[in-house]
Amino acid sequence: MLLDHFIMTFSIVFPTLIIGGIGFIINRNASESNLSSEFGIFMGIVMLIMFSVYLNKDAIKGKSPGKRILGFVIVDNKTGKIATPVKALIRNITLVIWPIEVLVSIFSTQRRIGDYIAGTKVVSGNIEQEVKINKPQILLSLLLGTLILAGIFILQFLIIGVNFLNW
Repeated sequence: MLLDHFIMTFSIVFPTLIIGGIGFIINRNASESNLSSEFGIFMGIVMLIMFSVYLNKDAIKGKSPGKRILGFVIVDNKTGKIATPVKALIRNITLVIWPIEVLVSIFSTQRRIGDYIAGTKVVSGNIEQEVKINKPQILLSLLLGTLILAGIFILQFLIIGVNFLNW
């Protein structure tokens, strides 16, 4: 879990910072145009997509980069088959409460809260299953992740009382 967090964070944070830095340079003297608000919207969309990629890190054959390195795979708890991309997304939605997930993971090495919700578990070793990469299901999972995150962010803004259209 920790290895995945470092790999995914660095692969998401650095590109986002580079895009943000370029935008800052472009917008530095753009106070008389709408470029800064347009760039803010663009960065918001980029961040939603990048976080969706984070939530979908296990979508390809039930293995995230960290799981590939360490030899783990996510499987359906009942059938033992490799988890679908949508199940992997459901499993990872609970990462928004990652401190609690870390605590649960300390005591339950095979299943965390997301696993119980999605009906999955992490197993060691290479499962000898011929799994075809289902591109439509991966795209659906990325879209669902983006929509779920957008909903969470909008809800957060509404709860805090910030008018996100004028941010």
